[in-house]
Amino acid sequence: MTGIILGSIAAFCLALAYVFSSLAVRRHRNIGPVGLLCRAHLIMGALSLIGLCFTWSPLVFSHFATIAWPLIGGVLFYLWGQTCLFMAQRKVDSSRVVPLLGLKLIVLAAINLLILKNATYGFWQWLGIFLTLASTALLNNAGRRIGIDSLTWVILTCIGYASSDTCITELVHRLQNIGVTGLAASSLLGAFLSYTLCGALSLAILPWMPRQSKQVWRSVTPFAFFWLLAMLFLFACFSSIGTVNGNIIQSTRGLFAILIGALLAKAGFTELEEKVSRAIFFRRLLAAFLMIAAIVSFNFKLNS
Repeated sequence: MTGIILGSIAAFCLALAYVFSSLAVRRHRNIGPVGLLCRAHLIMGALSLIGLCFTWSPLVFSHFATIAWPLIGGVLFYLWGQTCLFMAQRKVDSSRVVPLLGLKLIVLAAINLLILKNATYGFWQWLGIFLTLASTALLNNAGRRIGIDSLTWVILTCIGYASSDTCITELVHRLQNIGVTGLAASSLLGAFLSYTLCGALSLAILPWMPRQSKQVWRSVTPFAFFWLLAMLFLFACFSSIGTVNGNIIQSTRGLFAILIGALLAKAGFTELEEKVSRAIFFRRLLAAFLMIAAIVSFNFKLNS
């Protein structure tokens, strides 16, 4: 039960993070995704440095060559994914973008089958892929049609996220192999290392970008806070119930995003979420449930 609660909090925080990232992107279109991400990750990097004080292991320095490529690869692919997400959020509401991120399942399947060649899939996995495609088609018809350019950005986001997940999984395994004991310790250390590196890269890039007002920093701070908070709860969830079950719980972020979007639209924040009919709202809910079912199906007996 503890793991389910932790995972649900992580999913809710992720949904909030996506809402605040959409707000920042739409209010500061002139800055662009890179400028917003630099500022957000400077905040995350500073907070992660504090986290490193509690999770640091000298094994990181002595075995840095062992963990370097999954660490750097995970960060670069993650930043690629976030940049593409911000591009998608310029035109598409979060209540539709977030459930679509379940397309990452198909990307992961392709990576495992075609590149890593370390998996074989049966009926349940192919059913999960089919349900993912069905959910995507349903979401595309739940309101204004998602343009091909926005859908392309979402797919590129999923490629970045899936590639980053693959690198992070390898990073955690390597941290455990060099002597960092426990899934929780290695996961948190890996997360804080990753976001500290994101902050360092942002610090290097920021001087080359135009100066911005304090309002920009205030706009990206909620996204940075809720994103990092979500990661901490997610890794705590992983250590409690495992990564497979944790990712299933995490997929409820789509439901939270749809519910938050409906509340925002009803409250008059049409800048963030369009008002839709009850039929469209329930169609979006059905699509989100289909995506959750897809992830459950994909992971069913996968590790047995």
